[in-house]
Amino acid sequence: MTPLEITLLILVLTIVAFITGKIPFSVISAGIMLSLIMTGVMEPAEAFSGFINTNVVMFVAMFVIGAGLTKTSLIDKAEQLVVRYKDNPKMLIFLACIASSLLASITSATATAAIMISLLVGIANEIGTSRSKLLYPAMACANIATSMTFLGQGASNITWIDIMAKAGAPNELYIWDFTIARIPLLVVSILYMTFVGYKLMPDIDNNTFVDGGHTGRKSAKLSPIKEKIAIIIIVVTILAMLFESVIGIPMYIVACIGAVLLVLSGILNEKEALDSIHQPTIFLFAGVLTLSEAIKITGAGDVVADWMISLIGNTTNPYLIMAVFFLIPFLLTQIMSNFIPLVVSACMKIGIDPRAAVVGVLTASCISIMTPMAAPCQIMIIEPGGYTLKDYLKCSTPLAVILAIMTIFLMPLMF
Repeated sequence: MTPLEITLLILVLTIVAFITGKIPFSVISAGIMLSLIMTGVMEPAEAFSGFINTNVVMFVAMFVIGAGLTKTSLIDKAEQLVVRYKDNPKMLIFLACIASSLLASITSATATAAIMISLLVGIANEIGTSRSKLLYPAMACANIATSMTFLGQGASNITWIDIMAKAGAPNELYIWDFTIARIPLLVVSILYMTFVGYKLMPDIDNNTFVDGGHTGRKSAKLSPIKEKIAIIIIVVTILAMLFESVIGIPMYIVACIGAVLLVLSGILNEKEALDSIHQPTIFLFAGVLTLSEAIKITGAGDVVADWMISLIGNTTNPYLIMAVFFLIPFLLTQIMSNFIPLVVSACMKIGIDPRAAVVGVLTASCISIMTPMAAPCQIMIIEPGGYTLKDYLKCSTPLAVILAIMTIFLMPLMF
């Protein structure tokens, strides 16, 4: 078997393991890495490199930040704002989706998850609403809002514009085109989660969760001075993460500094900080990241580009072309990403304007909500929310179909 065939076989087995729900995530992750090493697809250093990925480092630090947050009165104050909606789940979902979408549009879905998970879990615990009803809708909307502005992860939009220009595209995209194109999709997504999506999520009792840093409030209260210190550290850390591009310090470094300061200042002791780190989530993301990298280095990208060109053939129908350029990246972005250079190249080969395709692919990559492997923020909520792969598919499939249809017909009209 070729390395690509071996990698795809490992991918299929990983999906089956997720579907069964009977194998611990840490075991699945270890199986991915060991399989890639034993079959010679990757060297040990490559296979285990996921553990030192900057996103993993940020996850670890933000678990500690979240533990510090639960010891402050910030969650109490947030609870006071939403307690009036305790018996109105639609409004709770709506507020959670709006807050997560706004935050993701100026940072990224990963940063939003790191900031919002502890807050949403804390609020859910305090007002008696199942966290499983809150986390996925909020993070799905965060995914869809990511890169819709020129801030945060959306700064990469400038790179895509440059790639198009270097490839010889006849017309350029403007920075606000990405925002305008995404607004209708985000509005539909928030409304879907508010009125339909949350009903499709499991209703798990919060008392059944035993996940260290995401359990209820800590019994020990902070002194007034330590309370102020904790709030200052947490707020400054989050603000510094939001303005990463301005201050020039990567988010994962900022998060690590904040986590260390919480321990040094005595807000958390060493045991509390270590207990807050949810190891299955770290293992899961490291393994999935390694598998995604294996898919990339084994040449799957070139295969996909050739498929798209062959499927398009000689057709000039803009909707058929858009369907190919959206659906293939959409399906594959549930396990890998970064198709824009491939799509630009394909468009130029067949002589069409790549603008609609570029925006369509970027949109497809942000609708990476159907599996826990699709995006870092989806991995981050699978354990705190008690989700299974079936839960992801049950809630996301109708929305994905709606957004696919919208994108396929809207993008050619807009560009």
